Amino acid sequence: MVAPVRRGLACLSRALGCWSRQPALGTQPVTVVPVRTKKRFTPPIYKPNYKSQKEFLEHARKAGLVIPPERLERPITVACTGGIFDAYVPPEGDLRMSSFSKEGLKQKAEQLKKNVASQLSIRKIREHDGNFVIKDFPEKAQHIFTEAHLCLNNSDHDRLHTLVTEHCFPDMVCDLQYKTVRWSFVESLNPPRVVQVRCSSMVNQTNMYGQITVRLHTRQTLAIYDRFGRLMYGQEDVPKDVLEYVVFEKHLMNPYGNWRMHAKIVPPWAPPKQPILKTVMIPAKEEPQVEVHKPQPA
Repeated sequence: MVAPVRRGLACLSRALGCWSRQPALGTQPVTVVPVRTKKRFTPPIYKPNYKSQKEFLEHARKAGLVIPPERLERPITVACTGGIFDAYVPPEGDLRMSSFSKEGLKQKAEQLKKNVASQLSIRKIREHDGNFVIKDFPEKAQHIFTEAHLCLNNSDHDRLHTLVTEHCFPDMVCDLQYKTVRWSFVESLNPPRVVQVRCSSMVNQTNMYGQITVRLHTRQTLAIYDRFGRLMYGQEDVPKDVLEYVVFEKHLMNPYGNWRMHAKIVPPWAPPKQPILKTVMIPAKEEPQVEVHKPQPA
Protein backbone atom coordinates (compact mmCIF):
# COMPACT_ATOMS: atom_id res chain seq x y z
CA MET A 1 0.00 0.00 0.00
CA VAL A 2 2.93 2.30 0.74
CA ALA A 3 4.64 1.84 -2.64
CA PRO A 4 1.69 2.92 -4.86
CA VAL A 5 1.13 6.05 -2.74
CA ARG A 6 4.77 7.07 -3.08
CA ARG A 7 4.69 6.52 -6.85
CA GLY A 8 1.58 8.74 -7.13
CA LEU A 9 3.16 11.56 -5.14
CA ALA A 10 6.32 11.40 -7.23
CA CYS A 11 4.34 11.67 -10.48
CA LEU A 12 2.37 14.64 -9.10
CA SER A 13 5.57 16.48 -8.11
CA ARG A 14 7.07 15.91 -11.56
CA ALA A 15 3.97 17.28 -13.27
CA LEU A 16 3.89 20.39 -11.08
CA GLY A 17 7.57 20.96 -11.63
CA CYS A 18 7.19 20.85 -15.39
CA TRP A 19 4.19 23.23 -15.25
CA SER A 20 6.10 25.75 -13.08
CA ARG A 21 9.00 25.84 -15.52
CA GLN A 22 6.72 26.89 -18.45
CA PRO A 23 6.42 30.65 -19.27
CA ALA A 24 3.38 32.46 -17.74
CA LEU A 25 0.51 32.91 -20.16
CA GLY A 26 -1.91 35.90 -20.17
CA THR A 27 -5.10 35.03 -18.31
CA GLN A 28 -8.45 36.20 -19.69
CA PRO A 29 -11.01 37.87 -17.39
CA VAL A 30 -13.72 35.58 -16.20
CA THR A 31 -17.32 36.83 -16.51
CA VAL A 32 -19.82 35.44 -14.05
CA VAL A 33 -23.37 35.44 -15.41
CA PRO A 34 -26.02 34.91 -12.75
CA VAL A 35 -28.52 32.32 -13.83
CA ARG A 36 -31.97 32.24 -12.24
CA THR A 37 -32.98 28.76 -11.33
CA LYS A 38 -36.31 29.73 -9.75
CA LYS A 39 -39.25 31.49 -11.30
CA ARG A 40 -40.43 34.83 -9.95
CA PHE A 41 -43.67 34.85 -8.04
CA THR A 42 -46.35 36.73 -9.95
CA PRO A 43 -49.51 37.42 -7.98
CA PRO A 44 -52.62 36.14 -9.66
CA ILE A 45 -55.04 38.59 -11.23
CA TYR A 46 -58.32 38.65 -9.39
CA LYS A 47 -61.44 39.71 -11.22
CA PRO A 48 -63.63 42.25 -9.43
CA ASN A 49 -66.70 40.82 -7.82
CA TYR A 50 -68.73 43.92 -8.69
CA LYS A 51 -69.24 45.36 -12.11
CA SER A 52 -69.74 48.97 -11.02
CA GLN A 53 -69.30 51.18 -7.98
CA LYS A 54 -73.07 51.47 -7.59
CA GLU A 55 -73.39 47.70 -7.26
CA PHE A 56 -70.62 47.70 -4.66
CA LEU A 57 -72.36 50.39 -2.59
CA GLU A 58 -75.65 48.49 -2.69
CA HIS A 59 -73.94 45.33 -1.49
CA ALA A 60 -72.22 47.27 1.30
CA ARG A 61 -75.54 48.73 2.49
CA LYS A 62 -77.07 45.27 2.65
CA ALA A 63 -74.13 44.17 4.78
CA GLY A 64 -74.64 47.14 7.13
CA LEU A 65 -71.63 49.16 5.96
CA VAL A 66 -72.14 52.83 5.09
CA ILE A 67 -69.31 54.30 3.01
CA PRO A 68 -69.34 58.14 3.12
CA PRO A 69 -68.97 59.86 -0.27
CA GLU A 70 -65.68 61.59 -1.05
CA ARG A 71 -66.00 65.37 -1.30
CA LEU A 72 -63.33 67.68 -2.64
CA GLU A 73 -63.71 70.52 -0.16
CA ARG A 74 -61.49 73.56 0.14
CA PRO A 75 -61.32 75.99 3.06
CA ILE A 76 -63.17 79.27 2.65
CA THR A 77 -63.08 82.50 4.59
CA VAL A 78 -66.11 84.64 5.35
CA ALA A 79 -64.03 87.76 5.99
CA CYS A 80 -64.03 88.49 2.25
CA THR A 81 -65.42 87.21 -1.02
CA GLY A 82 -63.57 85.24 -3.66
CA GLY A 83 -64.07 87.68 -6.54
CA ILE A 84 -65.80 90.83 -7.80
CA PHE A 85 -69.56 91.36 -8.03
CA ASP A 86 -70.53 92.66 -11.44
CA ALA A 87 -67.01 93.77 -12.39
CA TYR A 88 -66.80 97.30 -13.78
CA VAL A 89 -65.90 97.45 -17.47
CA PRO A 90 -63.70 100.51 -18.09
CA PRO A 91 -64.68 102.32 -21.30
CA GLU A 92 -62.11 102.22 -24.07
CA GLY A 93 -60.25 105.50 -24.50
CA ASP A 94 -60.90 106.61 -20.93
CA LEU A 95 -58.99 109.76 -20.03
CA ARG A 96 -58.35 110.57 -23.69
CA MET A 97 -61.87 110.83 -25.11
CA SER A 98 -63.69 114.15 -25.00
CA SER A 99 -67.12 114.22 -23.33
CA PHE A 100 -68.47 116.29 -26.27
CA SER A 101 -67.65 113.65 -28.89
CA LYS A 102 -70.12 110.98 -30.01
CA GLU A 103 -68.36 108.15 -28.19
CA GLY A 104 -67.97 110.29 -25.10
CA LEU A 105 -71.72 110.97 -24.97
CA LYS A 106 -72.43 107.22 -25.24
CA GLN A 107 -70.16 106.53 -22.31
CA LYS A 108 -71.94 109.22 -20.28
CA ALA A 109 -75.33 107.62 -21.02
CA GLU A 110 -74.15 104.16 -20.01
CA GLN A 111 -72.65 105.58 -16.82
CA LEU A 112 -75.98 107.16 -15.86
CA LYS A 113 -77.74 103.78 -16.24
CA LYS A 114 -75.20 102.10 -13.96
CA ASN A 115 -75.54 104.86 -11.36
CA VAL A 116 -79.07 103.64 -10.53
CA ALA A 117 -77.75 100.29 -9.28
CA SER A 118 -74.94 102.10 -7.45
CA GLN A 119 -77.40 104.33 -5.57
CA LEU A 120 -79.36 101.30 -4.37
CA SER A 121 -76.14 99.68 -3.13
CA ILE A 122 -75.14 102.88 -1.30
CA ARG A 123 -78.44 102.77 0.62
CA LYS A 124 -77.74 99.18 1.69
CA ILE A 125 -74.26 100.16 2.90
CA ARG A 126 -75.70 103.05 4.94
CA GLU A 127 -78.14 100.66 6.62
CA HIS A 128 -75.17 98.78 8.15
CA ASP A 129 -72.71 101.70 8.41
CA GLY A 130 -74.37 104.94 9.42
CA ASN A 131 -71.13 106.95 9.18
CA PHE A 132 -70.49 106.07 5.55
CA VAL A 133 -70.20 109.11 3.23
CA ILE A 134 -69.64 108.39 -0.45
CA LYS A 135 -68.06 111.80 -1.12
CA ASP A 136 -65.26 111.20 1.41
CA PHE A 137 -64.51 107.65 0.29
CA PRO A 138 -62.22 108.39 -2.74
CA GLU A 139 -59.61 110.13 -0.57
CA LYS A 140 -59.80 107.32 1.98
CA ALA A 141 -59.40 104.74 -0.79
CA GLN A 142 -56.32 106.49 -2.18
CA HIS A 143 -54.78 106.53 1.31
CA ILE A 144 -55.39 102.77 1.71
CA PHE A 145 -53.94 102.16 -1.75
CA THR A 146 -50.78 104.13 -0.94
CA GLU A 147 -50.23 102.55 2.48
CA ALA A 148 -50.69 99.02 1.12
CA HIS A 149 -48.04 99.49 -1.57
CA LEU A 150 -45.61 101.12 0.87
CA CYS A 151 -45.81 97.99 3.02
CA LEU A 152 -44.13 96.08 0.17
CA ASN A 153 -40.99 98.21 0.54
CA ASN A 154 -40.20 96.84 4.02
CA SER A 155 -42.19 93.55 3.75
CA ASP A 156 -44.56 94.53 6.55
CA HIS A 157 -47.05 91.71 6.07
CA ASP A 158 -48.81 92.28 9.41
CA ARG A 159 -49.74 95.81 8.41
CA LEU A 160 -50.57 94.66 4.89
CA HIS A 161 -53.17 92.19 6.20
CA THR A 162 -55.12 95.08 7.72
CA LEU A 163 -55.14 97.00 4.41
CA VAL A 164 -55.89 94.25 1.88
CA THR A 165 -58.27 91.28 1.92
CA GLU A 166 -57.31 87.61 2.03
CA HIS A 167 -58.14 87.44 -1.67
CA CYS A 168 -55.77 90.27 -2.60
CA PHE A 169 -52.84 89.43 -0.28
CA PRO A 170 -51.45 86.46 -2.30
CA ASP A 171 -51.56 88.52 -5.51
CA MET A 172 -49.51 91.34 -3.96
CA VAL A 173 -46.76 89.25 -2.34
CA CYS A 174 -46.59 86.53 -5.00
CA ASP A 175 -43.04 85.91 -6.30
CA LEU A 176 -41.54 88.72 -4.16
CA GLN A 177 -39.47 86.44 -1.92
CA TYR A 178 -35.74 87.29 -1.99
CA LYS A 179 -36.55 90.47 -3.96
CA THR A 180 -36.41 94.17 -3.07
CA VAL A 181 -39.29 96.49 -3.98
CA ARG A 182 -38.94 100.27 -4.20
CA TRP A 183 -42.34 101.91 -4.74
CA SER A 184 -43.25 105.54 -4.17
CA PHE A 185 -46.28 107.74 -4.74
CA VAL A 186 -45.40 110.98 -6.53
CA GLU A 187 -48.69 112.79 -7.12
CA SER A 188 -52.30 112.40 -8.16
CA LEU A 189 -52.91 113.57 -11.71
CA ASN A 190 -56.71 113.50 -11.42
CA PRO A 191 -58.78 113.41 -8.24
CA PRO A 192 -59.92 109.86 -7.43
CA ARG A 193 -63.59 109.14 -8.00
CA VAL A 194 -66.04 106.31 -7.41
CA VAL A 195 -67.24 104.67 -10.63
CA GLN A 196 -69.33 101.80 -9.26
CA VAL A 197 -70.84 100.52 -5.97
CA ARG A 198 -72.20 97.02 -5.54
CA CYS A 199 -73.63 94.97 -2.64
CA SER A 200 -74.13 91.23 -2.52
CA SER A 201 -74.53 88.36 -0.07
CA MET A 202 -72.72 85.08 0.50
CA VAL A 203 -73.90 81.88 2.23
CA ASN A 204 -77.20 83.57 3.22
CA GLN A 205 -79.09 86.78 2.53
CA THR A 206 -78.06 88.49 5.79
CA ASN A 207 -74.31 88.07 5.24
CA MET A 208 -73.75 91.22 3.16
CA TYR A 209 -70.58 92.53 1.49
CA GLY A 210 -69.99 95.89 -0.12
CA GLN A 211 -67.61 96.60 -3.01
CA ILE A 212 -66.65 100.02 -4.33
CA THR A 213 -64.64 100.51 -7.51
CA VAL A 214 -62.45 103.64 -7.50
CA ARG A 215 -60.68 105.15 -10.49
CA LEU A 216 -57.13 106.26 -9.60
CA HIS A 217 -54.97 108.22 -12.03
CA THR A 218 -51.62 108.74 -10.32
CA ARG A 219 -47.92 109.14 -10.98
CA GLN A 220 -45.74 106.45 -9.41
CA THR A 221 -42.23 105.06 -9.41
CA LEU A 222 -41.50 101.34 -9.17
CA ALA A 223 -38.29 99.33 -9.21
CA ILE A 224 -37.81 95.65 -8.39
CA TYR A 225 -34.37 94.19 -7.68
CA ASP A 226 -33.49 90.52 -7.49
CA ARG A 227 -31.53 88.88 -4.67
CA PHE A 228 -28.24 89.85 -6.34
CA GLY A 229 -29.19 93.56 -6.40
CA ARG A 230 -29.74 93.67 -10.16
CA LEU A 231 -32.65 95.63 -11.61
CA MET A 232 -35.47 93.38 -12.86
CA TYR A 233 -38.35 95.76 -13.54
CA GLY A 234 -38.96 99.49 -13.78
CA GLN A 235 -36.72 102.40 -12.81
CA GLU A 236 -36.50 104.07 -9.45
CA ASP A 237 -35.86 107.58 -10.84
CA VAL A 238 -38.39 107.61 -13.71
CA PRO A 239 -42.01 108.28 -12.65
CA LYS A 240 -44.82 106.89 -14.78
CA ASP A 241 -48.49 107.80 -15.19
CA VAL A 242 -50.71 104.91 -14.12
CA LEU A 243 -54.48 104.59 -14.58
CA GLU A 244 -55.97 101.93 -12.30
CA TYR A 245 -59.42 100.71 -11.30
CA VAL A 246 -59.18 99.39 -7.75
CA VAL A 247 -61.95 97.49 -5.94
CA PHE A 248 -62.35 97.98 -2.18
CA GLU A 249 -64.45 95.65 -0.06
CA LYS A 250 -65.96 95.56 3.42
CA HIS A 251 -67.80 92.86 5.35
CA LEU A 252 -70.87 94.84 6.33
CA MET A 253 -72.05 92.37 8.97
CA ASN A 254 -68.79 92.72 10.92
CA PRO A 255 -69.09 95.72 13.30
CA TYR A 256 -65.28 95.94 13.46
CA GLY A 257 -64.74 95.58 9.70
CA ASN A 258 -62.83 98.11 7.60
CA TRP A 259 -62.63 98.94 3.94
CA ARG A 260 -59.73 97.03 2.39
CA MET A 261 -58.27 96.73 -1.07
CA HIS A 262 -59.72 93.64 -2.76
CA ALA A 263 -58.66 93.52 -6.43
CA LYS A 264 -57.64 95.49 -9.50
CA ILE A 265 -59.50 95.59 -12.81
CA VAL A 266 -57.20 95.51 -15.84
CA PRO A 267 -59.03 96.67 -19.00
CA PRO A 268 -58.40 94.67 -22.19
CA TRP A 269 -57.25 97.80 -24.02
CA ALA A 270 -54.48 98.52 -21.49
CA PRO A 271 -50.92 98.62 -22.94
CA PRO A 272 -48.70 95.58 -22.26
CA LYS A 273 -46.37 95.68 -19.30
CA GLN A 274 -42.61 95.94 -19.49
CA PRO A 275 -40.95 92.50 -19.60
CA ILE A 276 -39.08 91.34 -16.50
CA LEU A 277 -35.31 90.96 -16.80
CA LYS A 278 -34.12 87.79 -15.08
CA THR A 279 -30.57 86.97 -14.05
CA VAL A 280 -29.42 83.56 -15.23
CA MET A 281 -26.11 81.72 -15.05
CA ILE A 282 -24.35 81.05 -18.37
CA PRO A 283 -22.26 77.86 -18.15
CA ALA A 284 -18.59 78.18 -19.10
CA LYS A 285 -17.54 76.81 -22.46
CA GLU A 286 -15.57 73.60 -22.25
CA GLU A 287 -12.17 73.82 -23.96
CA PRO A 288 -11.48 71.02 -26.43
CA GLN A 289 -9.06 68.46 -25.06
CA VAL A 290 -6.03 67.77 -27.28
CA GLU A 291 -4.58 64.29 -27.04
CA VAL A 292 -0.81 64.17 -26.90
CA HIS A 293 0.72 61.01 -28.30
CA LYS A 294 3.81 59.91 -26.43
CA PRO A 295 6.62 58.38 -28.51
CA GLN A 296 6.83 54.66 -27.92
CA PRO A 297 10.28 53.21 -27.19
CA ALA A 298 11.73 51.18 -30.04
